[in-house]
Formats: sequence, structure tokens, C-alpha cells
Amino acid sequence: MTQILTVSVLMITYGHEKFIEQAINGVLMQECDFDFELILANDCSPDTTDEIIKSILIKHPKASCIKYTSHDKNMGPTLNFMVTLQEAKGKYIAICEGDDYWTDTLKLQKQVDFLNQNLEYNLVGHYAVSSENNKIGVFEKDSFSFEEMNY
Repeated sequence: MTQILTVSVLMITYGHEKFIEQAINGVLMQECDFDFELILANDCSPDTTDEIIKSILIKHPKASCIKYTSHDKNMGPTLNFMVTLQEAKGKYIAICEGDDYWTDTLKLQKQVDFLNQNLEYNLVGHYAVSSENNKIGVFEKDSFSFEEMNY
């Protein structure tokens, strides 16, 4: 019997040569008791982003969980994102853009555990730190209604 894929991580990139390796490694370092896939779409980056990704695909021991698309012409972020979304096979969707990265090896496990144990929730998030100004995003509460999210 085939195990059901739990999480599809969507990553779009354009001109992220300085960040893409760390972004991919942040996903591939995840420690989970479920399967996940990384769906990565490069929107015709004008730099060495494509070469960096191809190197990871050759060298990384977890590269087999990556589905990579490299566009021949620039589609823009919305269409590029739609490409990744259409490829997603997971029960859950996680997003990590090519200039972001995860530092917690249990990020996906914690979020999936929470969603599986709290069926009334449809979305989870996490704190973030901006590398430009080193500020942590702070929310005044831990839970938001659909109406509060749909501003």
C-alpha cells in the first residue's frame, strides 16, 4: 500500500541566487514521520539560480523529493505559483519562497500534528525574522477567525 503524501512544499524563485540554497536546505532538513515533496519553480532567473538548483538536484541525498520546473520565459510570480500549486499532491500545502528559509527541523511536523489534532483549524503560521531589519513579527493573539484573516 502506498503512503499518502502529507505535505507539498511550494517554492517559487526568481533571481534568488544568494538565498536559494539555504531555502531548499531548510525544507530538505525537515524531520517528519510523513512524506513531503518540494515543488520548485524557477521563473527564468537571470542569475545563477538555475545552476545552484541543478547542483542540489545532483548532490543532495534528499533530492528525489524535489520536483523542479525551470521556465524558458518569465511568467511572473502569480503564474509561477500556479504551476507549483497544480503539481501539489499533498494533503497540506506549505509555502517557502526562494528568498526565505526555515530554521526549525521540526516545523512541518509541528504544523501537521497541530492541524491533525485540531480539525477546526485550516491554516497555521509561524513567527518570522527579517534579515534586513532583524525584527520579529509579533501577533497579539494566537488564533484568528476567517473574518479576521479576510481583511
